[in-house]
Amino acid sequence: MNKQKRARIVTITLNPAVDQTLYFTQFHVGQVNRVGRERIDPAGKGINVAKVINSLGQDVAVSGFLGRENANIFEQFFQAQAIANHFIKVNGATRVNTKIVDEASGQVSEINFPGIHYGPSDLQELKNIIKQLAEESKLFVLSGSLPGGAPLDIFREFTEILKSYDCKVFLDTSGGALTEGIKAKPYAIKPNLDELKQLVGHSLDQEIDVLNAVETLISGGITKVVISLGEKGALVADGTQRLLVRPPNVKVSSTVGAGDALVAGLVYGEAQGMSLTEQARWATAVAAASVAQQGTQAGKLNDVEQLLPNVIIEEMRV
Repeated sequence: MNKQKRARIVTITLNPAVDQTLYFTQFHVGQVNRVGRERIDPAGKGINVAKVINSLGQDVAVSGFLGRENANIFEQFFQAQAIANHFIKVNGATRVNTKIVDEASGQVSEINFPGIHYGPSDLQELKNIIKQLAEESKLFVLSGSLPGGAPLDIFREFTEILKSYDCKVFLDTSGGALTEGIKAKPYAIKPNLDELKQLVGHSLDQEIDVLNAVETLISGGITKVVISLGEKGALVADGTQRLLVRPPNVKVSSTVGAGDALVAGLVYGEAQGMSLTEQARWATAVAAASVAQQGTQAGKLNDVEQLLPNVIIEEMRV
């Protein structure tokens, strides 16, 4: 583990990945294609969040599971970026996810592998580390998919542990993991529209349907709900406000990790004590700065600051 000063934010990634991004001038399905250039990035949703938080100048720690066979890719990155590393190494290799970028059309195709497996002793070790980190850090991000064999309620259990230490949990996952996770009433969640539809179990064809779904989640005990709307921005809500936030125009290089950057901006704003409106502004500017980068690189603080005035926020009627 890196010896770092205390971090106010911790991200947990159970199913990290090495992101291999392949760029093609034009990609033709069913034909031989020659790679123009390649990027290799240590990734996984929580790691992507940590990259962005770190780029904003905020202390951050990371934990979860890494495959022992290729852990050095991650460890070297964490050391170079001065990110406090509390990952547990388990047998096997961390998965490699491939992104195919067609530069002519701008389309990105993703090929994702299922991930590593861990044992009962690995899980107990991770729980112990989470409890240790919770003694000094009070903002946690639990995000991403679950590795093979993981119980669907694992984020629910982690959230309950963290809440017992008076920590705020930002949960960003999907499917059964999200359905189970919200039962522990995390501080904030960030589903996209499809994930929200799965969560509530019915279509969300109208704006009022989305607002009603948000109201149900908040009245159920979740303090902040952020609905990612892709290139249209986000709906950011708490007990008193509903904000429709539209991003500034940027030249998009890669949308991979855009939602993670949004989460990073939100939790960064929380660490800075920002109001909901300012958190929403920062989160949207952070996401816009990140999509302008290649691969899953993070936008720089000065890029974010230049974009802040161009974020449009509309208050919706509750």
